[in-house]
Amino acid sequence: MRPLVSIIILSYNSRRYIEKCLDSVLRQTYLNFEVFVVMNGSVDGSAELVQSRYGREKRVKILTPGKNLWYSRGNNFAIEQSAGEYILALNQDTILEPDFLSEMVAVMQEDPTLGSATGKMYHYKFDIDSKTTILDSTGIEMFRTRRVIDRGQWEIDSRQYDDELYVFGASGAGALYRKSALEVTKLPKAEHGFEYFDEDFTAYKEDVDLSWRLQLAGYRCRYVPSAVMYHGRMVGRSWPTEFIRFILNRRRQSRDVRKLSFKNHYLMMIKNELPSLFWRHILYIFIREFLLLSYTVLFEQFQFFALRDFFRQLPSAWRKRALVMAKRKVPASGLLALFH
Repeated sequence: MRPLVSIIILSYNSRRYIEKCLDSVLRQTYLNFEVFVVMNGSVDGSAELVQSRYGREKRVKILTPGKNLWYSRGNNFAIEQSAGEYILALNQDTILEPDFLSEMVAVMQEDPTLGSATGKMYHYKFDIDSKTTILDSTGIEMFRTRRVIDRGQWEIDSRQYDDELYVFGASGAGALYRKSALEVTKLPKAEHGFEYFDEDFTAYKEDVDLSWRLQLAGYRCRYVPSAVMYHGRMVGRSWPTEFIRFILNRRRQSRDVRKLSFKNHYLMMIKNELPSLFWRHILYIFIREFLLLSYTVLFEQFQFFALRDFFRQLPSAWRKRALVMAKRKVPASGLLALFH
């Protein structure tokens, strides 16, 4: 029998997207799955819509925590209740091609070293209800500067990413995880329970953090170009070499998003950085941090308020670092090629 896949969709004011997302899930050629729709405190009628349209569908389970748990806590909340051998974390503004699950599961089944897999993700224009050939992600890529991007984002697809290969990690908009790998890399909370996604992050870069932890524990990530999906992302990667474009893209993001991303970047490095790789790449890291600091002083002074939360969460990050390093299986030399 094919392994069970637990699909988790976090729904927050998703009335515009949720039907297309769930309909694409229910049209999958891979049939052995369960769906958890976590109603994250929606007030736009989407909870009632999901209940009326999908409440009788046996494979769809509607979870109502009573408030917005955001990304990390929302996914953890559903993972704890899941029974699947694989976990598909899926954004509400995504649409899957019918063979998406079949392609992803086949690759995971063939290679037990994989902790995660990611497909070819295109941009979807919800304003005109149209697919595009503009890429959204072909996996997470990390540079020696510790800059992180979605590989290929905003590029026109001309088959330049048609090779199946190992990547740093999977975008949290549509990532398939091996449940046993998540159990290995989960972190005990200070009080009780466990975290698969780090709940100190709330949202943003929690997928990068988990990818890094999986790599350290010996679990690789595979990019599967034959597994196709679409994502209605509004903003994404910035271009540091194109200053005006960089500023315009930054300003399309809310201040809260930029503060969370700023804070979480450093929490992620505290938890996962290997000293030998850090010092090997210190010049690249220093130059990027100097330029970012200069930009912040000139244009985004509000970012410094994020430092308050960073230092408040720093003791927790150091505690988690000890746990991450205790589960590390791969030497620094084995991770070097992942930093471009």
